Amino acid sequence: MPRRLVIPEAVQLAIAKLLAVESWLRSGGAKGTLVVPARDYEIDIGAIVAAERELGGRFGDEMLAVFAADLSILGELYGMRPEVCAAHTAKGRAEGVPDSLIVVGNDRGRSFLCMSSAPLLGERPRLVIVTKDGASTRRELLASWLVDRIEEALDDLELSPLQLRHLNSDEVLEAFVPNIGGGARADLVKAGLRRVAHPKFGDGTVIREVLGGPEPKLEIDFDSGSRRVLLARFVAAP
Repeated sequence: MPRRLVIPEAVQLAIAKLLAVESWLRSGGAKGTLVVPARDYEIDIGAIVAAERELGGRFGDEMLAVFAADLSILGELYGMRPEVCAAHTAKGRAEGVPDSLIVVGNDRGRSFLCMSSAPLLGERPRLVIVTKDGASTRRELLASWLVDRIEEALDDLELSPLQLRHLNSDEVLEAFVPNIGGGARADLVKAGLRRVAHPKFGDGTVIREVLGGPEPKLEIDFDSGSRRVLLARFVAAP
């Protein structure tokens, strides 16, 4: 059965807003409100396993959520699709992108958009932007980068106060629930099932990331039957 992706709320909300804006722009702004299209946001496990095998790395849940959204804004402008990441990465390596990164997009020929090839549990997802000649690198929170894309999409358009309130409502956030599905359980493990181990509580599965506080926390469903919220640094891969 599908596995819900474990992503920070800020990333989930930014993707949901982009979905709503994209849908509104496609309608010519005639709907009056910005809504997230009602559909299953599920990415097939086979595509991910194949892409990760080519890359020699893995995607974090945050990037899988971007793929599950299947946004035209990101696919057409930046090539953010799993099936072309291997080609992006090969080009990036030739331009000096380090092996610790995989290239998930191309900023219109100006720079490579990269993510860690081995994302850590509880780590705030950051996009690493490397210029085409490899001369400079900067890091940006993925959620912030996505918010900038929303602003670009709405450039020169004026939304009413009602539309802006709806775009920031809980309903928009709750309408986007990304999953990974298809294949057997073994494939889910290959695709990054969030399993962790704790010295006292044993092995468990990450349910969600808990926001707030100076350090990232994880809610974990332990195999022993208990469910606890712990600092991410207190657990490791089993």
